[in-house]
Amino acid sequence: MTVSMASRGAYTFLHFQSNISVLYQAECFRKTSVNSVGIHYGDNPLNHSVPLFCLQVFTIFIITRIVQFLLKPLRQPRIVSEILGAIIVGPSVLGRNERFSTMVFSHRGNYMLQTVASIGFIYYLFLSGVKQDMSMIKQTGRRSFVIAISGWLLTLVSVGFSSFSLGKPVMKNTHKSFFATLAISLSITNFPVTHPILAELNLLNSEVGRLALSAAVITDFIAWTAFIFYQGNSQEGGIGHRKFMWYFISIILLICFIIFVIRPVMRWIVKQTPKGKLVDKVYIVPILLLAMVMAFFSNTLGATLAAGPLFMGMAVPDGPPLGATLVKNAETLNNSLFLSFFLTKAGLRVNLFKIASWKNWGIMQLIILSGYIGKLVGTVLACRCYRIPWKESLSLGLIMNFRGVVEIISYDHWLRDQLIDEQVFSTLMFSTVMVTGISSLLVSILMRNPRIFMAYDRRTIEHLKPHAELGILTCIHDEEDVPTIIKLLEASNSTKENPICVYVMHLVELVGRAAPMFIAHTSERRPSYPTEKYPIVNAFLSYEQHKGGNICIQPFTLVSPYKTMHEDICKLALDRKVSLIINPFHKQLTINGQMDATNLALQTVNPNILDKAPCSVGILVDRGRLSRVPFWAGPGQFSYKIAIIFLGGPDDREALAYASRMAQHPEVSLTVVRFLMEEEVEDPKRGWQADNYSVGEFRVKSTRNYGMIYRENVVRDGEEMVSLLRSMGGSYDLVMTGRKQESKLVLEVFSDWSECPELGVTGDFLASPDFMDGMVSVLVVQQQINMRTLVYKTE
Repeated sequence: MTVSMASRGAYTFLHFQSNISVLYQAECFRKTSVNSVGIHYGDNPLNHSVPLFCLQVFTIFIITRIVQFLLKPLRQPRIVSEILGAIIVGPSVLGRNERFSTMVFSHRGNYMLQTVASIGFIYYLFLSGVKQDMSMIKQTGRRSFVIAISGWLLTLVSVGFSSFSLGKPVMKNTHKSFFATLAISLSITNFPVTHPILAELNLLNSEVGRLALSAAVITDFIAWTAFIFYQGNSQEGGIGHRKFMWYFISIILLICFIIFVIRPVMRWIVKQTPKGKLVDKVYIVPILLLAMVMAFFSNTLGATLAAGPLFMGMAVPDGPPLGATLVKNAETLNNSLFLSFFLTKAGLRVNLFKIASWKNWGIMQLIILSGYIGKLVGTVLACRCYRIPWKESLSLGLIMNFRGVVEIISYDHWLRDQLIDEQVFSTLMFSTVMVTGISSLLVSILMRNPRIFMAYDRRTIEHLKPHAELGILTCIHDEEDVPTIIKLLEASNSTKENPICVYVMHLVELVGRAAPMFIAHTSERRPSYPTEKYPIVNAFLSYEQHKGGNICIQPFTLVSPYKTMHEDICKLALDRKVSLIINPFHKQLTINGQMDATNLALQTVNPNILDKAPCSVGILVDRGRLSRVPFWAGPGQFSYKIAIIFLGGPDDREALAYASRMAQHPEVSLTVVRFLMEEEVEDPKRGWQADNYSVGEFRVKSTRNYGMIYRENVVRDGEEMVSLLRSMGGSYDLVMTGRKQESKLVLEVFSDWSECPELGVTGDFLASPDFMDGMVSVLVVQQQINMRTLVYKTE
């Protein structure tokens, strides 16, 4: 018995040792199959997962970028290039070469490719959820709702009719419920697809782009509701079965967990983040990992991997801190790299040479085309009912037909669930590329003319009638701009005899939430906006109350990309008939006393406004002088010293007109310093006559106002002028000048000053540290340049 026990123990030990050996060999094999030992040992790196995956990454990246470069003249969005690149590496083009197919995209390398593709797919929809603002469904007006439903219904009808009439030959390659599923898919315009294409076409902030996004949110809501029921129907027994009920309840519980547990935690994270800062990466990494956990739970419950991450992305709180940080940290890598793997995985299944019947392929294309035409016609008809111009109506109809990643996800599910075969899958992928490519090209052609906002009358301060209301549109980037702008408005001297209406626009970069917003804080809605949410708006409203009705302030909040932000600014200026737009300079005074760019993206806003504004424009360079005086002060407490460098020209005359209005304020003193060269004094040019008239009018006013001083300096050359400018001292709060001057002194003195073209050469010098030790604030003014000329026919 002892021997038997010893034998059994020895056998157990040997069996354990054998298992360890097997596990060790398996582990060694696993490691060998992942990493190569090198070609010097006769090992082929492509027989191992990681080297093969690296080659696949390189191949996908190079081919996609080449296609993108070739299609750039056709203004094709990136999604078209990526889908075409995925098809090229598949069996339709390069994959037909057996050596390329077995070496680069063999079956042994597909596992890692599919895994990374699934990760890219998960984070793509998670980030799309972060950008998507579901509150747009409440905010969407009747017009967007009618446009969305009209296109949706007409697509269902057109696909239903065409499939019933033509679809019988194709039925053998599809499931009986395929055409109903196809009709629903074609009727939907997906927000995650529409937004990036509109951003590439620079239409995100246009009226057409806003309507398209609003309609996409509505159809997206319909799509995800239908998708949940589609997934439930794929459960054993279908809708009405006990397993479907458990599936439906589980999805509802998952959504409730996201809303009532995860969302409050993210709100707490936002509260812990200092104002104006991005969320700490200590919180970002767990949130990104939690998206993977939500993918696990949603897939475990029977839904697709992306359902949980998408719902979680929608639950991210509104506002820049958390959404902006998530997008900034994850979007570039995921959308530029990981998402390409998902499209490549789909492209590897596209084989146009396996299409058995081109007749059936043509019939299938006609059915799909009927859906696109139905949506185009439905959208255009709805737009015309609301008197939207034909060009915008056609553009919107084409935009609603954009296809992309979400549709390819649907095709992949249909192929997996055997609703279609690979021939129909190839047909659907081909139609996706064609309709998106053609629609994008047509939209870019229809909307390619740059919007120039022109007025039919003079909208300048110089040509404003006496005692007429002065309209000013002032832009605010952050809270640091508020004291300076309020101080400037106070100096503008708004009275009952000379009223001022100020339109305050708080500019917010569009990050996180993808839908541009234009919020008008009307008097009926102002009490609903708490101070902690809109501190800038409330600061100006408090100033308006303090003035006691002598000034009218209408605040707005604009959430938009910097690239197209000027369009809303110019449109508001045109609609409200303002005479002056005041926008802060993109550089601000830092703690060390230097002027540094706080946001380089802001540098593109001012040149666009200067180029397209329908009125005069002022660029304000604040160096802290303006904000030292309180927002409002009593008599004798407010003191404001202004100087004007007058060299001649329309811009200088506009600056003089604005400063003359300021000089009517009892606590404002104004000094006009005019520079003339000796040979220019007797110049009989017409431009000098206009300058002399404006200066003469100011000199007459100065005889009745001791706060208005005129100095004329006739100089021999530019060096004398520079020395006089530097001798002015730092006793002024603000120095004003025109953006462009007609004096020869400008070319002689400031020809080397071109760091900031939006300030002009003179303004650039005045804003430099060489002038008054860099302490005085500068306002550079450009008179209105965009004005339509009415031509009347005469007999």
